[in-house]
Amino acid sequence: MVAARAPLETLGVIDLGTNTFHLLIVEIFEEDESQVKEKFKEVVKLGEGGINAGVIAPAAFERGIAALVRFRRIMDSRGVTKALACGTSALRGASNAKAFVEKASEQAGIEIRIINGNEEALLIYKGVRRGVQIPYDEEVLLVDIGGGSVEFIVADHAQAKLLRSLKLGAARLLETVRPDDPITPAQIEATRQLISLQLDPLIDEIKDFDIPRVIGSSGSFETLAALVAYDNQQGHVADNVNGYRFDYKRFKKVMRKLLSSTRAERLAMSGMDPARVDMILMSVILVDYVLDRVGIEQVMVSSYALKEGILQDYLETGRDRQHDATERSLREQAVRVMLRRYEAEISHADQTAKLCLDLFDSLHERHGYGEEERELLYYSSLLHDIGHFVNRSGHHKHGQYLVLNSGLRGFSTNELLLISNVVRYHRKSPPTREHFHYNLLYKEHKDMVRKLAGILRIGDNLDRGHRHLVQGLRARTEGTRLVIEVEAHQTVDLEIESARLNTGLFEEAFGVEVDLRQVKPRDRDK
Repeated sequence: MVAARAPLETLGVIDLGTNTFHLLIVEIFEEDESQVKEKFKEVVKLGEGGINAGVIAPAAFERGIAALVRFRRIMDSRGVTKALACGTSALRGASNAKAFVEKASEQAGIEIRIINGNEEALLIYKGVRRGVQIPYDEEVLLVDIGGGSVEFIVADHAQAKLLRSLKLGAARLLETVRPDDPITPAQIEATRQLISLQLDPLIDEIKDFDIPRVIGSSGSFETLAALVAYDNQQGHVADNVNGYRFDYKRFKKVMRKLLSSTRAERLAMSGMDPARVDMILMSVILVDYVLDRVGIEQVMVSSYALKEGILQDYLETGRDRQHDATERSLREQAVRVMLRRYEAEISHADQTAKLCLDLFDSLHERHGYGEEERELLYYSSLLHDIGHFVNRSGHHKHGQYLVLNSGLRGFSTNELLLISNVVRYHRKSPPTREHFHYNLLYKEHKDMVRKLAGILRIGDNLDRGHRHLVQGLRARTEGTRLVIEVEAHQTVDLEIESARLNTGLFEEAFGVEVDLRQVKPRDRDK
């Protein structure tokens, strides 16, 4: 086992939300590597009883200070060397915010920075980028529903193009509407009218962009995703909904159920967070308004938001570091951190990934997959041998466990399930119905795992001796057979024979007989 590395510093990152206070304990290492060690949250309801009046009510004031005192004790016990605390809507709109900040400093030793709406939106964007991979070829609308405000960000993978913060938070709407139990049609319409007054001018701005997808962050979106997952027979993802996707049709089904339910019925719903049982009504009305008016069909959820954005901003600007998040995808950064942590042989991982992608690209007409599946194969190829860290014997099974339980930043639970299955089947027995994690997959995903794992078996074995002699692969059809041409200057009979003995899963998955032949490398620059 490897001795644990000492962090350069340990941070306490605090997000003082209108409803909930969050604390992250984060260890910072070299090369921009950070690791969230623990998470804490307290439902403070700082905006309760005063948010629309622009004041922190006395009871909420005391709850907030008490929570920060507890956070200070936690940080002290964890050896935190620096605390970063940001206050949001409930504080920036409160007449007694200065008194709260002073008391937090006096009693908890925590210095609070109250950020404006645009600052909050930018930090949320930075946080979301840590959690999910924003597509390279499209703009998205990020929506973060807080208790006091809602942030709207139009962005691509490289930059935020529009930042807006509106006083449309779920707690603020709830205090204004004060819905019956269950909420009435008239109250639903009144909520929509409140939203319309503030949001319609922004909707027109958003429509100037070509946006196919909303990425939603905040506890409201996480609760909504868990409800949709259970409704869609996907309860296994409800504990980690980061990256979870659903369409407008599935959202509408859950929304109708929520808006027709009593509070007691909502509390009994699988996936419901009791702390969100009231505000979820306001949140779904808002989400429905945005999706309907902008004409967006797809939703992705990010569990990363403001608190992770505070951390990312510190990594980028708060220390003497050179940081370029676009140089390599955040998902690949996370995978390579994992490779280092589990002492993988990086050169073999990279060589295997290169050969697998060559073969994948050459087979496009046969599998018809796109960039998402290509990325999953890439990460599976990089991670296929990490199980060696546990034991060389059965390392494919150990690797599956490590991937499933890694909490890899930027990946959804479903993506980790797919990657872990490809890792599991890169050697030894093929998938069967007796294998639990394989049977969690939909049929089309089972087919994909078999194909990607079949490719990985060939790529891995073509670097069996870790000699890195194969320079590339290309596939062509010859009669009824698929010929895989193995490009190498030196003789690679050992690698070809090893791959030949492991083509069974590939042949079964693609329905073709395979022949491997060594050829001279082509000039790839032509």
